[in-house]
Amino acid sequence: MTLSAISAMCGILAAPVAIATPNEELGLYGSIKAAQTSQRVSDMEDSLRPAGAVLPQETKQEFVNGSFGLGYQFGAGWRAEVEYTLPQKQEYTSDVAGRFRGSLNHHEVDAQRMMANAYYDLPVKENIAVFASAGLGWAKVKSSGWQGNVARQFESKTVNNLAYSVGAGVTYSPVKKISLDLGYRYVDMGRIESGLNNFANARGLRDENMKAKLVSHEIYVGARYRF
Repeated sequence: MTLSAISAMCGILAAPVAIATPNEELGLYGSIKAAQTSQRVSDMEDSLRPAGAVLPQETKQEFVNGSFGLGYQFGAGWRAEVEYTLPQKQEYTSDVAGRFRGSLNHHEVDAQRMMANAYYDLPVKENIAVFASAGLGWAKVKSSGWQGNVARQFESKTVNNLAYSVGAGVTYSPVKKISLDLGYRYVDMGRIESGLNNFANARGLRDENMKAKLVSHEIYVGARYRF
């Protein structure tokens, strides 16, 4: 086999590698994300409300949130990062069946999280790849609120839950060291609850609180810089 033939064969074998290289530069990177978030609560019916069945009212809030992270590009398509998502305070309401109908519970939820995320990038053409992601970490959620009017407060309670996420998206590297991401992820932050009622109810007892399961659907744009 001639030297020219060997060179040509090496060029053919190297071509797929050239497509895979834009996101393969090894080392540390920093990241920021801005996410259009649809945060939702469910299972509000599990709240303590002896006066009657709990009827969920407002169960979804839309807002923009941000996060930042520090990661490492391992090569072969794999990267991992630690990400902190900024706290956001939202409010959800529920009612009660029976003679106390209309005495709404206002569940104020203040959530933040720290996650360890893993990504796998699959190149589709030069400078462009699709990715899948999964994350596991910690969600800190403070629950408080009131019933009927703001003078009738529930005690505040903070829970620290195991959180997880799954997602997918596309990444583009316009220049060396910079990557731009567009993705979606589902985040489950577990069950949350407020403290007991800090006001006198009709029974003269502290036997009420607010409970829910907290998740979010996020569409995000992000940027990464490889150091």
